[in-house]
Amino acid sequence: MERTDFIENRIDVVKNIYTLYSYVKSTIAEDREWALQRFQKGKWYVVEPFGNTLLFAPSRFVGYKNNTREKHTSKDGDGTQTNKKFRELKLYRKVADNYLSEQFEHFMTTLGIEKGAADFLIPNNLDVSDLRNQHKCYFICPTHCKGQKEFAWKGFLTQNLMSIGWNHTDYTKYTNDEIEQEYKNVPNAIGPFTLMKQIKEGDVICCTNNNFGLWGIGIALSQYRYKEKVHYAGVDDAGDDSYYSHYVDVAWLCFKEQGYISASEFNIQPTEKQWQPYGTLNQKNDIPQYISNYLLHSNYTDMEDNKYEKYIKLLEANKNLILTGAPGTGKTYLATAIAEAMEAEHEFVQFHPSYDYTDFVEGLRPTPPDKNGNIGFERKDGVFKTFCKRAINDFKDFGNTSSFESIYQSIVSDIKTGKIQSYQTSKGESYPLRINEKGRIVYREKSPRAEKEENIKLMYNYLVKNNQFDLSSYSRDDFWNLIKKLSKNTRTIDYVEYGWILQELLNRTPPKNLVNKNSNFGFNEKKKYVFIIDEINRGEISKIFGELFFSIDPGYRGERGSVKTQYQNLIMDESDPFYNGFYVPDNVYVIGTMNDIDRSVESMDFAIRRRFAWEEIKANENTGMLDELQEMKSEVVETMKRLNAAIWDEDTGTGIEGLNAAYHIGGSYFRKIQLYINEEHSNKNAAYRHLWGNHLKVVLFEYLRGTANATENLKMLESVYYNENGNNDIEG
Repeated sequence: MERTDFIENRIDVVKNIYTLYSYVKSTIAEDREWALQRFQKGKWYVVEPFGNTLLFAPSRFVGYKNNTREKHTSKDGDGTQTNKKFRELKLYRKVADNYLSEQFEHFMTTLGIEKGAADFLIPNNLDVSDLRNQHKCYFICPTHCKGQKEFAWKGFLTQNLMSIGWNHTDYTKYTNDEIEQEYKNVPNAIGPFTLMKQIKEGDVICCTNNNFGLWGIGIALSQYRYKEKVHYAGVDDAGDDSYYSHYVDVAWLCFKEQGYISASEFNIQPTEKQWQPYGTLNQKNDIPQYISNYLLHSNYTDMEDNKYEKYIKLLEANKNLILTGAPGTGKTYLATAIAEAMEAEHEFVQFHPSYDYTDFVEGLRPTPPDKNGNIGFERKDGVFKTFCKRAINDFKDFGNTSSFESIYQSIVSDIKTGKIQSYQTSKGESYPLRINEKGRIVYREKSPRAEKEENIKLMYNYLVKNNQFDLSSYSRDDFWNLIKKLSKNTRTIDYVEYGWILQELLNRTPPKNLVNKNSNFGFNEKKKYVFIIDEINRGEISKIFGELFFSIDPGYRGERGSVKTQYQNLIMDESDPFYNGFYVPDNVYVIGTMNDIDRSVESMDFAIRRRFAWEEIKANENTGMLDELQEMKSEVVETMKRLNAAIWDEDTGTGIEGLNAAYHIGGSYFRKIQLYINEEHSNKNAAYRHLWGNHLKVVLFEYLRGTANATENLKMLESVYYNENGNNDIEG
């Protein structure tokens, strides 16, 4: 059946180009290789400017609306049809040009592809000279209505535009002088209209959320346009509906389904400066590198990941990690960031003196009253045991039957090339594997007279056909129960025996019953799970972990570390993965956080200490949580460093007697200045005073209480905070 879901406009095409380009930049190897094949096989390439970078994409892919790998794989369509649609809609035209050939060769080289001559399609209303022009970057606020930015941004996104307000007059044929004359009594409108009339196709458009971040980044696909009340901007201060009529078409490419892209995600490096946070429309003549990096998936991703790389390596090597350090150094913030950088599922719990084994592992819990009002008790899994069950049953999702096909064919290929040589049964018996003339996996039993064909593909099809469900959505336990059930209902096929191999394939894990030689099943990866324990030292560790001291050891992950829990005899469900004992799956990682100066640190016994790697988080080094302060961050960090050096200077080994670096004040305390600062940051002095009086002073007082010269030292720290001997503009 032919595809009929053709694109309708140029915005559809630009989004498809960006989708295919994003696959190339993906961290998922399958997506990346598939996209590179599309670029390699293309004949006709559509060309579009993305700021100052030209992107090329095969017309066959970009000619169908909202195209994706899944859609294109199921039906790739016909390139001649998409080219015909481009002409019908008068969107693109064929051009032969040396400059485009040079740019195309450079573009393909960056993808690692050697490609000969190609045919190019450029936008109908542009010349090659337009594609060579330098482009600018514009920053627009989606509405002037207070508290309604996200609502107004959604209007931009759904209508594929950006818009400004004021009079409902078409200025298409107006000069800048005429617009200036019209708004001589509204001077703040002249600047936005002047910039609006300058926007060209290919310019980068950013929708701002003040200085907190960007709602989205897109590419302008028209010049100034007018349509009365094209954008609803919300309700203004007078309670009236506000509509904008002046707009530019925009293909919005970078945005989040919920919320906005935080400014910290752009990793703005000196000497670059952030966008102007206020005003209707602003412009940068040169597209900022941090915007270009984010848009084109370059540099910023690596920099962001590198921030957590050492912690990830430490955690993966040891399975368990404790982040320790002074209060407020962002240990909890960092633990969550590490889990997210690992693309892991994660859960959070905080220990406290009342926390115990029944909360963490399992225990007896009261049941609702029966009809006679009697209350009983039943065994319930604790938060950690529940988490481990999820980790056992959850795998990275690689789709449906097509993923089974790719896995099956990969294993067939590895058997043919000798990477997989034998199959080991559940009893430990080993049989050589081969591929027969029908392309099926065969193993030879000990007796040469008997030879079984492991008709895995046939059995998979049989199960799907006769049970009417998608096996790929089933968990390990669901599938195994199904195999056992089917083996009782038929005598013609030994489903239990076949089930061992099929189970391994469908669960998409490296088949443990297959002996590998350097075989890499990159697409069969277990999903990672990170369990975060905040304030781990505040609980009574022995009481909480119980017999888990053994199974949590990194050397005893998995079933070999199985232990009998205190309530093991109450588990009656044979399908429970912990029916024969509890263990910590090898894809579960544990991060604990603790403060060095907490008195309860002494309760951490050596049995738990030796099962964790330890990493100190220093206050002056971990300042990521202050990124939201934007241009204030540097001065806040400087204040923090100045105060901490007065508490204890690690370089000189001097400071307040009785204190050390463990008593430094971390960034999370200084982050509280956001509670007092206004949007314009015009009340900094008052905000700093509130931060000292309401947060820092009380902590430092506790540090110093009972020490010699406590009052004098507190006054000294206050003087250092306000920099009374320097020229800092913080006033006491």
